[in-house]
Amino acid sequence: MNENENRWRVYRATFDTNLFVRTLIRKGNLPNYLLSLWETGRFVLVLSQVIIDEVQKVLSRPKMRLKHHYTLDEVANLIDLLSQASVIEITSSFELCRDASDNKFVECVILGRAHFLVSYDNDLIDDAELKQALFEFGVEIVDPPIFLEKIQET
Repeated sequence: MNENENRWRVYRATFDTNLFVRTLIRKGNLPNYLLSLWETGRFVLVLSQVIIDEVQKVLSRPKMRLKHHYTLDEVANLIDLLSQASVIEITSSFELCRDASDNKFVECVILGRAHFLVSYDNDLIDDAELKQALFEFGVEIVDPPIFLEKIQET
């Protein structure tokens, strides 16, 4: 890829719920930095309403809020922010994950034509069969530090 092609490449990425949770439980971390890069246009964040709803449900749990000291207003602000992502409608079902609850991310990344599924979940990252299946759709499963390296290359 020459310099001009590289300069104009904009990646599309879907984040696992755990990244959004980490943005509220610890300020100034890598997930927060990645969200700020998205807000400045360094990549396109691709989500589905199912993912956004799960983020809201997880972060709204009273035990989570008490343990990690964030407010419902902070949850609402994050959900409002995520609503500005490229939110796609899930129109089909892919059952490629060992953990069926992770299929929503696979569906989103495939139907949203994303390049990356970004997660800290080793069950996703280490699943060779899933990696191969997603590779055929042009998708790479990476952890946040690798994703940061990829978008800094552009």
